[in-house]
Amino acid sequence: MTEEKQIFIVEDNEKNLELFKAVLGTIPNINISTSITGKEGLQYLKTNYLDIIILDIQLPDMNGIDICKELRKLDKYKKTPILAVTSFAMKGDKERILEAGFNDYIPKPLQIKEFRESVIKYLE
Repeated sequence: MTEEKQIFIVEDNEKNLELFKAVLGTIPNINISTSITGKEGLQYLKTNYLDIIILDIQLPDMNGIDICKELRKLDKYKKTPILAVTSFAMKGDKERILEAGFNDYIPKPLQIKEFRESVIKYLE
């Protein structure tokens, strides 16, 4: 049996969070943990190790870009895939987000097939 991969999602919108979990739940050998606030998510990430991190950019208490920058300062997360899932789709947003240290940019509304394939790609 393959080792179970740990995925962590920080998303404040409950419907989006349920959708992410439903889509990712179809991938074998993964365990999903979640947080609805940036600060709580960052604390969890500092004390645990996750294989993939999925961050919403717009969070009520701390944005996903700041969380990503904090994580990239930690040795254990220097090479960890961090994916941005966001409704920011203005010109320059994707570039700004990727420059902040994210591995991938996934726009909302979610394209389910592309989202799932992107996560699988980073699990391999």
